[in-house]
This record gives sequence, C-alpha cells and structure tokens, in this order.
Amino acid sequence: MANPKPHLFSLSFFSLLLLHIPTVSFAQTLFVFGDGLYDAGNKQFVSSNRVDASFPPYGMTVGEATGRWSDGRIVPDYLASFMGIPHIPPILKGTADFSHGANFAIADATVLGSPPETLTFSQQVIKFSDSKNKWSAQARSEAVYLFYIGSDDYLSFAKNNPNPSDDQKQAFVNRVITAIEAELKVIYGSGGRKFAFQNLAPLGCLPAVKQANGNVQECVRLPSEMADLHNKKLLQLLVELSRQLSGFQYSFYDFYSSIQHRVINSKTYTFETGMAACCGTGSVNGTSCSTNNVCTKPGDYLFFDGKHLTQEGNLQVGHLMWGADPVVVGPNNLRELLVLPLNTSVMLAEIQEAMAAVSPKQIKIESLYDIKMQSEMENQWLSLVDKAVSFLI
Repeated sequence: MANPKPHLFSLSFFSLLLLHIPTVSFAQTLFVFGDGLYDAGNKQFVSSNRVDASFPPYGMTVGEATGRWSDGRIVPDYLASFMGIPHIPPILKGTADFSHGANFAIADATVLGSPPETLTFSQQVIKFSDSKNKWSAQARSEAVYLFYIGSDDYLSFAKNNPNPSDDQKQAFVNRVITAIEAELKVIYGSGGRKFAFQNLAPLGCLPAVKQANGNVQECVRLPSEMADLHNKKLLQLLVELSRQLSGFQYSFYDFYSSIQHRVINSKTYTFETGMAACCGTGSVNGTSCSTNNVCTKPGDYLFFDGKHLTQEGNLQVGHLMWGADPVVVGPNNLRELLVLPLNTSVMLAEIQEAMAAVSPKQIKIESLYDIKMQSEMENQWLSLVDKAVSFLI
C-alpha cells in the first residue's frame, strides 16, 4: 500500500479562486430526489407489499435493514457526512428530524408515467413544494439539491421497444429531459440554486439487465445507449439553465464512466468483481436477493443486488462526487459547489479557463485507502462541455 498522501483530493484551480471570495457560505441542508439508488426508506411507507430493502440481507454491513437498497449506506448518506450534517431522513417518515433537509427519493420512481406504489419525479417535487416551509428561504437557497432519476424510464423503454429507430430514441430522451427541466424550474422557483446531478449508469451493465438478456459477458447495448443519450442531453440542459436562470449553479458527475470502468477493471478499484451481484440468484445474481443467496463479503462486489451498489460502491461514488477533479465531476465538485457564493455568476468560459489551468498531475484520483486509482474518463468532461456548448451555439 502506498504511503498516506496529505492531498487525497487535490484542490482544483477553481477551488483556489473561491478562497479569495469573501461572501462564502456553507450549505447545511440537503434535498435528495431520485429512485432506488437514493431511497433512504420511503418505499416502505407507500407499498402494500413486502419491501425487500426493509429486511435482511439489506443493511447487513451496518447491522440493520433501513429501507436502503444496499448492504449499508448510500451516496446521500456519505455526502451528508462530508457536509457535516446528519444523514437525511425519508420525507414519508413523519416523526423524523428534517432540520437539515429531506430525502424524497423512492424505489421504482420514474420521470414519465405513473407507476404504482412510488412517487414520480414530479410527485417528489410536489411533495417538496408542499413541505418547503419547514425550511427558511435562506436554507433553501443555500441548500444542495441532489438528483439521480431516469433509469426506470429507459429500462422500460428498452423492454417495450427492442428495435427503436434513432428518431424514436431521441424523441423519448427529449420527453424525459423536458419533464426534468420543468421540475428543476419549480425547485428554482422555490429558492433552489445549487443542483447536483449523478448522471445515469450504463444501464445495460446492471446484473439484472444482463441476466434478463441472456448474455452476461457483455453489457446490453440499447439500455446503455439510451442512458448515454440522456446524459448528453442532461448536460446540455444544465449548461443552458446556468445561462438562463440567474444564480443557477450545478455539479455534474459522470457516474456512467465510473461504473463502466469498475465493471471492466473491477480489481483496479478494489472489487473482486463488477460483473455479478453480491446477493441474488441466476448467472450473475441478478434477481431475488434474500438471506439464502447472499455473499459473505459485500465489499468485494460493486453491485449488492441486480440494480443497486454495495456500500463500498456507494462510498467510492460519494467521494468522487465530493472531491474529484473536473475530468470526473464538473464544472464544480460538491465540495466546491457548497462554497460557491450565491451572488456570483460563474460563466462557462471562465470555468473552462480555470479547468485548463489545472495541472495534468491533478487528474489522478486517490482513494480513501491511499491506493492510486486509474484516471477516470480522461478529458471526457471537457469534451462533453464542448459538445454542450456547440449544441447551444
């Protein structure tokens, strides 16, 4: 193991610029929106059926099942800890302390449609709007709004449209993005200014999807293609909103590439496998997670069940979102977004100039374990921004 480094997450040039701005404030409120990847226990309050995440082996690493779809903590838990605040409770747990925010995410959530026993993205935002007076206007404006949504929309589309035309693919993505835009503007209208997105995973690489397809050696093309199209359009939307809406700030984390790297080169990232799940049945344990078919060391796996990450996977994602360089998350990571002044409008050109000044040596990411991790998506963020800019011109 390498010697401990004092700079596990090096400051970017942009971070250094922020140190010279006097009106910096630190967010102490976190609002979470999304699906099962971010669900902290909401599903158990709306379902009339058994919710697997409320029972073992879910929660096995932390000693109890809490309604989280993992063996332990999820990404919002880690981000809250990094912010120095308690884990954010599910909004449907009426007795919880919501002084530092609320988690509206719920398993099986979609952007479009109206699936049963869940909350669509629109319904989550309505719930936020109905609850917003729990927090002051200042708390809402300084808060971070965290999102992971859309996976189930594209999985359903791929299942129902096995051979769509390019026009059909793009039309569906446009519908999803348009719906997301409308909800972001509602949150902005309620005072939200700091938006953090974890883009969609390569959905065809999920164990449940590969197992259902019958070829577990390769990721399924169509679901991953839809996620990639979505991610490009989502970045374009965020760039556009940052120009349209005064004070709109964002962080965009390329979860897609992170998962792709960990599926292909799992051992590089401390996992024994990125192909099979820790819990489940079938060729890659893609379905039916239960106490009868769970591994003994979840930390060796990227996926806990067929669709969700282990606590170890969530930990790595949380740290990349929090402190990675612009090649992984940009134009700000979460640490930078927290201290970005509300009264400062940062233009895209200025961000690109700052990123260009970052030393190439800073591209290397260090893990918590002082293990030098493979550089993630080399120059991918800058190329995505260039595409977004060309789209808007």
